[in-house]
Amino acid sequence: MNKTYAIILAGGMGLRLNKRTPKQFLLLAGKPVLVWSLQTCNALAEIDHIIAVIPEEFIPQANELVAEYDIRKMLKIIPGGTTRQESAHNAIVSDNFDDNDILVFHDAARPFIRPDLLRSCVSEAGIHGAAAVYVPVQDTVAEIRDDFVVSVPPRDRIYYAQTPQAFRFSVIGSAHESAIAHGGFFTDDVSLAIAAGFRVKMIEGDYSNFKITTDFDYQAACRMAETIHHHGRGHR
Repeated sequence: MNKTYAIILAGGMGLRLNKRTPKQFLLLAGKPVLVWSLQTCNALAEIDHIIAVIPEEFIPQANELVAEYDIRKMLKIIPGGTTRQESAHNAIVSDNFDDNDILVFHDAARPFIRPDLLRSCVSEAGIHGAAAVYVPVQDTVAEIRDDFVVSVPPRDRIYYAQTPQAFRFSVIGSAHESAIAHGGFFTDDVSLAIAAGFRVKMIEGDYSNFKITTDFDYQAACRMAETIHHHGRGHR
């Protein structure tokens, strides 16, 4: 029986926030950022196991949170790499996955992921081999070179990438092998899969599934978390 693994990527130090604590451990409505997505995955029937990728020195802290919040599906916590690509690769080689297992990669810094988007990623990756979440850009975008505008791509075809990004293990495993063999730096797993020749199904996402990168994002996330908390419905 094939399994579905949620890979929660929290391997970075969140240095752009200029805080001493990595952003995945900052509080949102009294609960660490990391815990929001762990609880969502833990409660989702379609997820069998969770693997969290954490900076090595913060693994004990993550273990405490797993115990405190009763994250029963946690399979293991592994150290992150120096890049996102390395952290994802660490997860891929951390267990003996079957070719048809589904690996769902999600940024811990996107705490407000909706369960239905996770479900869609899992089912579409099962059908197509790879699926990922995107939202249409809301502003006109431009390509700039040497401080001059060189092109303004048509907005109707441009999307912001989000996570989750889900893959059959056979797809993402060979995509990472290909990246190692040919070199190259990729900022997400979809670009890695496309470079290896795979097609990726697009799933329309949700603007509330934003990534906490700057202090402005963190303040916005705090307000959103408080709203969710005061409505008393959890973020599910």
